[in-house]
Amino acid sequence: MDAFVWNERFATRIDSVDAQHRKLVDLVNRVGDMLVDAASVGDEKLQIVFRQLAEYAHFHFADEERVMSAAGLDPRFVAPHVGHHRGFVEQLGAMWQARTGMKNPAESLHGFLASWLTFHILGEDLSMARQIERMRAGKTAAEAFAQESRLADTPTAVLLEALQNLYGVLALQNRDLAEANRSLEEKVAARTRELLQSEKMASVGQLAAGVAHEINNPIGFVNSNFGTLVHYVEQLLQLAELGSTTAEGQRLAEEVGLDFLRTDVHDLLKESQEGLERVRKIVADLKDFSHVDEAQWQEADLLAGLESTLNVVWHEIKYKAEIVRELQPLPLVRCIPAQINQVFVNLLLNAAQAIAEHGIITLRSGRAGERVWIEIADSGCGMDDETRRRLFEPFFTTKPVGKGTGLGLSVTWDIIKKHAGTIDVTSKPGQGSVFHIWLPVAGPGT
Repeated sequence: MDAFVWNERFATRIDSVDAQHRKLVDLVNRVGDMLVDAASVGDEKLQIVFRQLAEYAHFHFADEERVMSAAGLDPRFVAPHVGHHRGFVEQLGAMWQARTGMKNPAESLHGFLASWLTFHILGEDLSMARQIERMRAGKTAAEAFAQESRLADTPTAVLLEALQNLYGVLALQNRDLAEANRSLEEKVAARTRELLQSEKMASVGQLAAGVAHEINNPIGFVNSNFGTLVHYVEQLLQLAELGSTTAEGQRLAEEVGLDFLRTDVHDLLKESQEGLERVRKIVADLKDFSHVDEAQWQEADLLAGLESTLNVVWHEIKYKAEIVRELQPLPLVRCIPAQINQVFVNLLLNAAQAIAEHGIITLRSGRAGERVWIEIADSGCGMDDETRRRLFEPFFTTKPVGKGTGLGLSVTWDIIKKHAGTIDVTSKPGQGSVFHIWLPVAGPGT
């Protein structure tokens, strides 16, 4: 790669401007040399040198504009000159962002920098110097500009203007390309996030289903054995009743408290059966929540999903809040049930965590035309407008460090958006929060 060589053609005879031009030339060559050897130099060092170039270019342009202002040059010359400075800074950033997509970034970026500075110095900067010199000789700013304008018809001036316009077009193309790259990166990031979320939910679902299956087996035979145990206990109590008719039997019955045992054993058996039924219900809800076989779009009962989810996260809620249900029946909704259940998990846990000691979580539902809505309201701490605006930003959290990732509500937003729904939040500090979900009954695309 050929170096950008300074020569006397670039001299404006303005000492500060010429010194800064030389410095820019050196920085341009440093960037070019490092780009040639980018693999061994490393991106971090490259960025440091490029940042130095950008910052120095900004300083030089500001100083050059100060020179033009101090000299009192005609605004008709100053305005486009300043505009070209701004354009160069924009082009510089766009070229740097686009370098990874270039076949030969060293030649392309270095060639652009060297060419732009060459034509800018030979064109506008030398024109600036000539006008300043004429004004020092007694011309007015308008006269100096008029005399300079007559030189604009020369072949060299026409060529320089054409090249300046060409770089302007290049700037627009680079900006559009950079914008397209940013848009593509955002789409790739969103798709990657969606795939990761789907994979995570599938793994969680499989784990939940596996755990539910493993628990279900022992619960099944314990439940069966318990029925037999109740029958045996009844028979033993009858034998004890018969035995207590003798003097020795009556003494033993009084000693062990047979009347108390008879009452208490029934209560113990009843409570144990209720506990087993509770476990069975939790396992059933866990299997329903996981929806391993329901990872595709289908018609689902959202309220059944809400109840299953509530049972799964009940251990996180039961000490914090009372659940109030004001639910209206809903039609089946086309959705991915496991993902909607994930939304319920996030919102229910969020509601519980917003309550300091003990409060109320209210669940409501309804239908409006071709859409249904579900509302989860809490009597917690609420939030200010700034927090509410940022609520669905990835990694934004008001929890202490280590207590939250800031991804739960971001995932919730993505899921609802994927289902062509909306989620609204109303909240005030000290007055709790209300999350209102809307979903189309027929699913997305309707």
